[in-house]
Amino acid sequence: MSSNRRQIPWRVVAWGMGLQLIIGLVVFRTPLGQGLFEAANVAIAKLNEFAGEGARLVFGVLAEKESMENVFGPGKGVIFVIVIPATIIFVSALSSLLYHWRVLPWVVTGIAWVMRRTMRTSGSETLATAANVFMGQTEAPLVVKPYLGGMTSSELMALMVGGMATIAGGVAAAYALMGISAGHLLTASILSAPGTLVIAKLMFPETAPSETADERCALPKSRSTNSIDALCQGASDGMRLSINVIAMLIAFIAVVHLANAILAWVISPMGWSVTIQEVVGWLNVPFAWLMSVPPEECVRVGSVLGERVVFNEFVAYLDLSNMMAGEGALSPRTSAIATYALCGFANFASVAIQIGGISTLVPERRADLAKLGLRAMVGGLLACYLTATVAGLLMPS
Repeated sequence: MSSNRRQIPWRVVAWGMGLQLIIGLVVFRTPLGQGLFEAANVAIAKLNEFAGEGARLVFGVLAEKESMENVFGPGKGVIFVIVIPATIIFVSALSSLLYHWRVLPWVVTGIAWVMRRTMRTSGSETLATAANVFMGQTEAPLVVKPYLGGMTSSELMALMVGGMATIAGGVAAAYALMGISAGHLLTASILSAPGTLVIAKLMFPETAPSETADERCALPKSRSTNSIDALCQGASDGMRLSINVIAMLIAFIAVVHLANAILAWVISPMGWSVTIQEVVGWLNVPFAWLMSVPPEECVRVGSVLGERVVFNEFVAYLDLSNMMAGEGALSPRTSAIATYALCGFANFASVAIQIGGISTLVPERRADLAKLGLRAMVGGLLACYLTATVAGLLMPS
């Protein structure tokens, strides 16, 4: 799969894997890591509570889980279109404020500094990869906008793989509302940062001189005039993201049922009964097994891995949350491994989103972006699977 196996930068591969193992050991095997893990869970839970207060002001009892369960019954107290967008909007506004206060840039710059010092990657691709830990795949390219025109194809590949292999902070909080561990989601994004550079450089090694090879790139300043403006801009961005999430869920879940109906119509004369989810589940069984998922749970985990590729990660996490509850639920360890494997935007829709989003910043590179799109999606998948494998290796049984 490599474009030039002779040029693979083994320092990047060795240090990238080493950083993943070090981070994993700290998180899973030390009291400090466990403390930070629990703190992340508590912090995200509190953020969701605060978002709920805002939702209750606007929607009243419709945003109160207990009130809705009294009417509709246990397990039916969450109105998705109200609760999830409220969290995304609030976290987006908070992220914008932290960026304006230079808190988020300080953290991103610190992560980039560590990777650059150890892996010796270029300034632009390292900064973009670090930004992807907290930002979405369309927001992170903005931090390297001045450098996009001169980035090599290998650097563009690293930028795109980074976007495919991580998720934005706003949707991470939304997944936590579904019952997905916020600690695992945050750890997955951090673990994936060096992993994305490993996969990107294995698939597309650098063969051209980089304009930022020896340069430390700086994050651009906030576009906001003041803190109030930052909150307003962040809330507006969160609203647009929320509408996009709702629209995608309606469309993709409808397509799932349409595809299953067509498949059933085609194969029913042969006496077969199979769904799209089962087909993609079988295809992903080997990957689930390599992540150390128990054999008896590989098909179920494989099905959500396939759903993420064909549809999107929101649909996959919805199904995973259902698999984590009730009779026959997945084991906690398997649920955690699946959380790591799904923690990224790697799907066919994201290929179009990345090409469209980045090409608006640098139109002259549209052809290069189009050539790299599908390879970047595969790279994002492999980076997520690598992260899940490392987590499965180090996670206590």
